[in-house]
Amino acid sequence: IDSLLYENVPGKIISRSAITKNGYRGFDITNRTRRGDLQRYNIFVTPFEIIFFKMSGNGEYVKNGMEAEKFFGSIQLKEYKNIAEPAVTAWKKYSPPHGGFVVDLPHEPYVGNDGSWIYDAEDKKAGTHFRVIRTDIHNYHFVEEDSFDLGLMEESFASSAFIEAQLARKQINHKGYPALDCKYMDKMGSVYLTRFLIQGPHYYTLVAHGKKETPAMSRFLNSFSIAPFQYREAKLQKDTSLYFSVTTPVFLEDKKIKLDITRYDYISGASEDEETENDILEGGTFRNKTISNDTTGEKVFVTFYRSPKYYYTKDSLALDKDNEQSFFGADSTWIVRYKKKSQLPNKMKTWEMIISDTGSSRALWGKSFYKDGVGFSLVTQIDTLTQPSVFIKSIFETFTPAEPLKGINPFVKKSRLFFEDFISSDSVVHKRALKHIDNIDLDSSDLPPLKKAIAWLNWNQKKYLGTKAALINKLGDIKTRESADYLKTLYYAFDDTVELQYSALENLLQHKTQYAYTIFRDIVNAEPPVLDITAGNNADYRYTSPILPYLSGYSYDNGKFMDELADSLQLTKTILPDLLPLLNLDDYKNSMMKLLGAMVDSNLVKPKEYDLYFSKFLIEAKQLLKKQAIAEKKKAIEKAEEDKEEKKTTSYYYTDDEKDAGNDDLTLYATLLLPYWETQVAVQPLVRQMLQSNDKQLRYRTLLLMVKNNKPYPDSLLRYFAGLDDYRYELYTDLKNLNKADKFPLSYNNHLDLGKSSLLEKKSYGKPDSVVYVDRLKTEYKGKKGFIYFYKYKAKKDDLTWKLATAGLVPEDPKQFEFEHDNNYGKTGMNPPLVTSYGYNRYSFTSFSDIKLNEDEPVTDQLKSMLKKLLYSRRKSAKAFYEEENDRVPTTDYSD
Repeated sequence: IDSLLYENVPGKIISRSAITKNGYRGFDITNRTRRGDLQRYNIFVTPFEIIFFKMSGNGEYVKNGMEAEKFFGSIQLKEYKNIAEPAVTAWKKYSPPHGGFVVDLPHEPYVGNDGSWIYDAEDKKAGTHFRVIRTDIHNYHFVEEDSFDLGLMEESFASSAFIEAQLARKQINHKGYPALDCKYMDKMGSVYLTRFLIQGPHYYTLVAHGKKETPAMSRFLNSFSIAPFQYREAKLQKDTSLYFSVTTPVFLEDKKIKLDITRYDYISGASEDEETENDILEGGTFRNKTISNDTTGEKVFVTFYRSPKYYYTKDSLALDKDNEQSFFGADSTWIVRYKKKSQLPNKMKTWEMIISDTGSSRALWGKSFYKDGVGFSLVTQIDTLTQPSVFIKSIFETFTPAEPLKGINPFVKKSRLFFEDFISSDSVVHKRALKHIDNIDLDSSDLPPLKKAIAWLNWNQKKYLGTKAALINKLGDIKTRESADYLKTLYYAFDDTVELQYSALENLLQHKTQYAYTIFRDIVNAEPPVLDITAGNNADYRYTSPILPYLSGYSYDNGKFMDELADSLQLTKTILPDLLPLLNLDDYKNSMMKLLGAMVDSNLVKPKEYDLYFSKFLIEAKQLLKKQAIAEKKKAIEKAEEDKEEKKTTSYYYTDDEKDAGNDDLTLYATLLLPYWETQVAVQPLVRQMLQSNDKQLRYRTLLLMVKNNKPYPDSLLRYFAGLDDYRYELYTDLKNLNKADKFPLSYNNHLDLGKSSLLEKKSYGKPDSVVYVDRLKTEYKGKKGFIYFYKYKAKKDDLTWKLATAGLVPEDPKQFEFEHDNNYGKTGMNPPLVTSYGYNRYSFTSFSDIKLNEDEPVTDQLKSMLKKLLYSRRKSAKAFYEEENDRVPTTDYSD
């Protein structure tokens, strides 16, 4: 109470006296604020809540006025009748006004909501308390196993600070519903009987608490039963934002919500005019809202979308496939309970589906509508044991898309419409087309109107350069000789506008044909454009999915045409001899060296093909190595001075133990010179000097080049880097990728050493001060048996507590350190990462956590608890559960 008063009563407390009202004890408090005004409080503590009554006024008003006595004297608290324990017949059945459940209680309960609905009652004479908690959790993309979610409910309750131990646990079926009975003892020796029960999105926790177990506690648990929700009469309602009408007992809130993501005009910059609703619809939109009743906790998620005006897709058959799977994905483990396809009188197609999964009593009910690029979808979570409520059924049965809303058939080409709008004299129509150049899909038949549109643009028009570049970028998608010839023509026509020349060359290379590459070769041989480092403002920074640049065939327009040559090294090799002279131009030297290095590293180019430049590379490498030695010497002197003057940095984000920076330019020179190892005597001493550098990263990269190219190197270097925590796992992985895992030093090829190094590899900066092995636990995940290794760490030396970190899953075989990742996503229904080449491994649990190691608890128990969280957090429902905890267990984007 004292802390409560300190936090909620301002100023100085002048008086405090104990009071009683209707059998409930409390306090009468008078205080004075900093302004000198008096305030008065009556605070009452009930079994279910703490109630504040407050009165304030200027000066002494609260003390001298009659209003205070009148106000506080009128307070009456609701009294709950005492029911003697033997008089169980006096109990009565209670059901909330909105329905949902029925339960026996000693009196009408206190009802509250702290995010969950709470119903409390007590038997004062017996000292027994009863509580019903209903928590509503809606998932629209998966249904979890009942036993797993019940386990999460159990874990949540058992982790309460007042619980001392679990005494019993039993999985049951309560009147047809999945349930779990648990018995606990608290730190005061009292008993808790609990029953966890799931009905669709509704999670019920029943708690009976007393000094000892009584028959009334069991009666309370056993009396609970699910009942239908009660709603008022359904009425027709319309939603003007999502364009639908529905007959529902739940009022559609008319909130003004910003439903559309504001589009930035990447050609012309920020929009000068506010978009009308019609403009938004024409540009394509996606909106959603949830129709819900806060009292019953039922929800239906509604979405509306309209395809952009110029959107076109060739695959009309994909429509049926997409709508059948769009709600819930193509997971082969789904159990389809109901499926129906139909057509409305206005020829709008509908798809309806109810699906569940193994081990779950829950189901997902989805329905979608589609016609001419306009679509709607409904989805809700229900259970398979109870009929859907009036609210849910009425929405699914009466949902009607708005009739006046018109769409455009996406299976008809829009290029003709686009070009008509683009050159239209109507400025509104022209601007609309201008904003959606990126949406238009063109092919070879569209080359004539595209050429016309490019020629039609002139300097008098706003945003000329950006618009012209956007149109030129469309030529990269038309991979014909005529298109390539036209790009050549444009290049020479733009001799005074280097940004547009870049676009022409970039899109020419995006054709990825021998004909286009030959034209590119001829252009850069005759008149290579100046590479202006300030140019590239025509780069296409439009939003795209981060996965797209990694997909085969994807072209990303950024105005840097030299990057395109690396996308097709085989084609680049055919014109390489004619490109090599660009090495003599400062503008092109860096790009050409990187390109040549990539081709040498891929064994596409032999030394004789660039013999002419060997001497140039050698002398430049020697000069760069001298600069590297000077920089290393300077760094060593500065460090010695700092140590001498005790000025060593204490920054958490950088220490001397961090990896050295390396020298990418020297590594590139080494790549180009190494093929001359046997034929040019000057190469070996140069590379050996690099292997003796004080920069560890430079030495390491040079060593890898030697290993990869089967050149002699000191075995001691492999042992040296294997002995460094910061490099051990990286060396292990690199050698494995080079198919030279046998080169890894045996003395460090063990779980403990590799585990610690793989853990540190997760910290790109801010290495922890210390990492100490604790123990390992055996486990199984996705059919793979192995160990999770546990470490404790301190981020800083003076940290008072240790935190836990993990490495694994490590195979049982001591000669193996990690399981190879597989890509069988479709078979399991799991969600894959965007790009598997990112080094993602579904079996990896290696991470630093924020979970503190408690010295007062058995270490093994803490490790087992963390292991359980690690495994559970891979389940979709548990991922969010653990993310809400204060000491978060590391989670990944992967889920089962």
